[in-house]
Amino acid sequence: MTATAASPGSAPWRLQVVLLGLVTIGAFGLILYGFGAFVSPIRDDTGWSNAAISAAFAIATLAGGVMSLGAGRMLDRVGAQPVMLITLVVGSALLIVSSTAEHAWQFVAAWGAGGAIASAGLYYSATMAVTARITSPADRPRAYTWLTVIGGLASPIAFPLAGLFVESWGWRAAIRAMVGFMVLCTIPALIWVRGDRRVLAEPSPTGDGHGFADVRSALRSPLVQRWLLASSAAMAGLVAIQVHHVGAIEATGVSIGLASTMAGIRGLLSLPGRAAAATVTSRVGVVNALRLTYVVMTVGTLALIAAGSIAWVWLFVVLTGIAFGSVSPLQGLYSTELYGQQRIGTLLGMQQIIVGFASAIGPLALGFTIDATGGYTTMLVIATALQVIALMSFRDPTSRP
Repeated sequence: MTATAASPGSAPWRLQVVLLGLVTIGAFGLILYGFGAFVSPIRDDTGWSNAAISAAFAIATLAGGVMSLGAGRMLDRVGAQPVMLITLVVGSALLIVSSTAEHAWQFVAAWGAGGAIASAGLYYSATMAVTARITSPADRPRAYTWLTVIGGLASPIAFPLAGLFVESWGWRAAIRAMVGFMVLCTIPALIWVRGDRRVLAEPSPTGDGHGFADVRSALRSPLVQRWLLASSAAMAGLVAIQVHHVGAIEATGVSIGLASTMAGIRGLLSLPGRAAAATVTSRVGVVNALRLTYVVMTVGTLALIAAGSIAWVWLFVVLTGIAFGSVSPLQGLYSTELYGQQRIGTLLGMQQIIVGFASAIGPLALGFTIDATGGYTTMLVIATALQVIALMSFRDPTSRP
């Protein structure tokens, strides 16, 4: 059986990938970015503590990672549409319930559960698995680039939109409006995206033409073990820098205004970083492209450690901005090559649990070093070391143990 562009009766893969990108904008825009616009208004209106409100976000992040395994298994068994529909309906209902909360624990429980369920079926762990199923290996680098470039618009769209809703109607109505935004972004994919065609006969590390049969067999593979170590180390360092980089830039002596502006420019540079992923992959292959990304991230972080002039800070902004953008599509491509097609949804869900935990713990653990040392150097050194660990750990997914 040869790879085809899409299932019978489904839209062309390009349209389906664009629609999956819209799903990403809606889900990330509400659960990840929109939440940041709600924290202060909720605190000021209710008197709840920042810690209590932030607990809702932490629960949604960690529980969503765990639930992504179940969502991935459903995706492998029943296809994309049922998974997206169930997680959208149940997640949206609970998120709307959170907007009616009269006590902090009610908000934490409703947002934590709703955000976890929606993210499990609508985040990259799901949309990348669907993209893998609707594209051939030749088209996949371009498809992942499209998916992540469109998904990268979630932040610049959601932040001002959520802020506008809060200013106009207050935080409770703003949450409901952003839930509506997520629903509108997902409906087109529910209509036209399939992602449930039969397993492709593609080469895989297991040599059986389909990939790993289940999570247990994947976890026994040294290739997978190395990859989980590499991707977890990389994301722990990347997300820690993402959370703390404004303060680290300010610590070099620049004003908070300039530091925030540099952070915004760094975020914008992630878009050309995502767009370049397919081009770089076509020239050097996904393994070398990913290694190059980790090297660029390492050099960029070292530039901030050594910052003695503003030029070094700008070098950090440019290099790490581009590298941060290219990580998502390249790690997705590598994972798809490594896991094969038979259980791609399940295995990406398994990976999300491990990498999501590392992404949550990284900023927290490295944040303690900032408090303990009174500066950002130790945090940046550890983050750099994590990129080196990632660079040295993983291997070509087609190699044999």
